[in-house]
Amino acid sequence: MSEISMYKIVDSGKLFSFTPNRQSVKLSVWTLVVVLSLVLLSIIFFHDINRGMAILLVVLGPYLILHSLYDIFIRAEICYMFDQEDRIVYRKKPLFPTKKIMAFEEMVIFTSTTGSYWHYAIGAKNNHLVKSYRISEDFREGRKKSANESAYESAILAKLHEMRQLPVG
Repeated sequence: MSEISMYKIVDSGKLFSFTPNRQSVKLSVWTLVVVLSLVLLSIIFFHDINRGMAILLVVLGPYLILHSLYDIFIRAEICYMFDQEDRIVYRKKPLFPTKKIMAFEEMVIFTSTTGSYWHYAIGAKNNHLVKSYRISEDFREGRKKSANESAYESAILAKLHEMRQLPVG
């Protein structure tokens, strides 16, 4: 899959945008299918399953279904837009208005670690450790670079660094 289709990259010269969370859609769809299958089977064989399993499915089923739907329809469609003329970063989220995040001059790109995974994030210079925005999918820690990490760095990070270096005006 090419980087453009993987991240829905749009580069019009004036505006550069991408959706960093598109990678999680496949996992969310599979989770949704498995949970819906388990719920359907538990309805069909309701009298044959024990009470603990029924309670577990009643509690976890709706949560996992709603979480998967959120990932598919909202989280995967979060789009970051970098306006080169106004030098402003925007975040567009489905069902919400487009939000101005920060100016290019305030933007810091850094890595954030969670367990054995890490991702790229952006934040304002003064408070990037307090409020940051995830701009990549999770990558695994290790010496060897993955193909997804290399593709992300060449398609998106290189463009962001180039845009930050351009003179104002």
